[in-house]
Amino acid sequence: MAGIRMWLKGLMLGAAIGCISAAFALSPAGIALEEGLGLPLLFAIRGRVPPPPDVAVVAINQRAAEALELPPHPRNWPRSVHGELIDTLVAHGASAIVFDLRFENRSDESGEGDESAESGEDEAFAAAVERANRVVLLERMDKRRELFAIDEGGATATAEADRAMGPVEPLAQAATVVAPFLLPKTAGNINQFWVFWPGDGPVATVPTAALWLHALRTDRNAVRPIQALVAGEQRRLAPAAGGDGVIPVREMLLRARRGLAGRSDIVAALEAGGDAAKRPPASILTRRLAALFAGPDSRYLNFYGPSGTIPVIGYDVLIAAARAGMPAAIRLDGRCVFVGVADYSTPTQEDGFPTVFTGADGIDLSGVEIAATAFANLLTDTSLRPPAPLTSAAMLFVLCSVIGFYVLAVPARLAVPAALALAVAYVAVAQILFNRAALWLPLVTPALAIALLVVSALYCHYVIARRQREKMQQAISYYIPERVVQGFADSGGDMSAANEVVYATCLAADMEDFTPLAEGMRPGEVASLLNSYFDAIAKPINDRKADVVEFRADGMMCAWTAPQPQAEVRARACAAAIGARDAAAAFAAKVAPRPLGVRLGLHDGEVFVGHSGGGGRFVYGIVGDIANTASRIEGLNRYLGTRLLASAGVVRDLDHLRVRPVGQFILKGKNEPLSIVEIVGRRDAVSVQTETLCRRFAVALQAFSAGNAEAAQVLFAALLRDYPADGPSRFYLNRLLGEEGEQAGQEAPMIIRMGTK
Repeated sequence: MAGIRMWLKGLMLGAAIGCISAAFALSPAGIALEEGLGLPLLFAIRGRVPPPPDVAVVAINQRAAEALELPPHPRNWPRSVHGELIDTLVAHGASAIVFDLRFENRSDESGEGDESAESGEDEAFAAAVERANRVVLLERMDKRRELFAIDEGGATATAEADRAMGPVEPLAQAATVVAPFLLPKTAGNINQFWVFWPGDGPVATVPTAALWLHALRTDRNAVRPIQALVAGEQRRLAPAAGGDGVIPVREMLLRARRGLAGRSDIVAALEAGGDAAKRPPASILTRRLAALFAGPDSRYLNFYGPSGTIPVIGYDVLIAAARAGMPAAIRLDGRCVFVGVADYSTPTQEDGFPTVFTGADGIDLSGVEIAATAFANLLTDTSLRPPAPLTSAAMLFVLCSVIGFYVLAVPARLAVPAALALAVAYVAVAQILFNRAALWLPLVTPALAIALLVVSALYCHYVIARRQREKMQQAISYYIPERVVQGFADSGGDMSAANEVVYATCLAADMEDFTPLAEGMRPGEVASLLNSYFDAIAKPINDRKADVVEFRADGMMCAWTAPQPQAEVRARACAAAIGARDAAAAFAAKVAPRPLGVRLGLHDGEVFVGHSGGGGRFVYGIVGDIANTASRIEGLNRYLGTRLLASAGVVRDLDHLRVRPVGQFILKGKNEPLSIVEIVGRRDAVSVQTETLCRRFAVALQAFSAGNAEAAQVLFAALLRDYPADGPSRFYLNRLLGEEGEQAGQEAPMIIRMGTK
């Protein structure tokens, strides 16, 4: 049952942390953490991978400007040079040409050079664009605020709308399509791109337009199923950018988006291809286009590597090769070519963006490389795909539940290795899925959840172990003092660590007339009676915090210890003895008419406290003459008819106690006499009658000790007439009469009278 409870607790712990982790993973903070830490880690482990061969970058940079003897900034370049580049790219078979440059102003608005010449630059560039019939030019999307009246009183309001800042005429008319390239705003790395800008309506961005033009040039049949799905009938898109009966590319992309958005069944339908006997399955490129139009507005970039991973050819190299009639350094047949600023010579890049592959040298990916990466992702349908929110939450919940199960079901020493093994397995699976299927599973949130689980599990194991230890210590403390149990545990099981020689006040207790009582009872009844009896007299002993308590058949041996002799130790022992005597009397009244009584003896001095035994079995107890003497003093009670006796040294300086000296005795097995006193009780609790008895007894004992037998006999006889139950008076009177050896049928101890020889 304990094992079942542990794994159930593990499941509950894992489920709780799984719920917390899932909520955090879906929060903006969780997403930002994964993008800022988890995603770079996945890319770093994966490293550089080859991009698809269908994309290339033409780099505009300082070297190209110097080689072609052009102005340093590309906006001041003659646009006829761009037209020359377009003709060169078309001649080399480029499927689509994308300019990541702004042409929002006419050349003659630059304020430099001859205006007529500058105007001719625009026309020359536009002519080349129109001839190519595969050029995408960039437009900028801005938010603008407009004021408008809302009632006759003249009240006004503001509204925001998208404002497109496209290329100037005639470039806008000549371009096959004009599209924006937008990256979501972020405080960290660039991780996403827009496929369709949702603004005032779905606007196809540069990578989307480039993919459509690339499909038209490389596989015209790939676009027909999309056109048919949009128009409801077969319709061929003419190669021209406009014209009667021809849908412009931008309008076609808008219709395709509106008609196919959210249609998750489109790709499956195209894959099946309907009736296979009449129509073959759709091409891969068709399925890519369908996934593009049916998918989300934005995608996560699946970078191929640092700057320069996508093939880059210098602007000047192409122009120089064309002017010299030489082939391009990179084959461009069927490739979509992106033209833009890409300068790797300095970290202060004009068009650089921080990404997961920004190097230690500070070189970022340029905007044109990011656009080319986005196009390549759409072409191969390999943009990163994070799991759906509910899927991610369920995955974290299951992962945490499984790990929670293991870390609590297995022993504590295996909890961390088990959690680490499961964590490594998860990271390995996440990395494989990232590398092979572009599936982006969270890493940081599961890592934090696993760490929290491990810490929580270890704490649970610690709490459970501590509770088990406490229970074990409590169980052992029924047999061994609690401090000894703690010391035994702290010493690693070294029994000798608990052995010590200390000052102690020992209390010996014994049940009166136990043997004849036990003879008339069954063993179970005897055990029950003894347990109840010991429970009664042990309470005042435990309340005074005895350091050692031993049970020996019907007797007890207790000790209060200290490194050095202390009055406080003796006071506690005496108070415990008085409490035990009174508790025994109260218990005897409950079980009457059974004759129950207790005899107690106290003595102090040095003792050995620790383990003793052999043969692999030990007991913890008190060893030494002091304990034996306390036991002998306890036995003296049977001759004196008393309940509580102590050596005189035990009560020295304890003025709050009323004691009665009962003489000096050479106890059995001893050679030296010992002064013995009866502890009557606390002075403030002694009755007048008892006080009178004590004073009269002291006078009689003094006469006995002085050798005045006749006077002592008269005094003790008088005491017995007034106090017939007083045992010490009867003991001395019997001794004076020569009958001291007859009590209890045993040999009486020897008595030494002070002042006699």
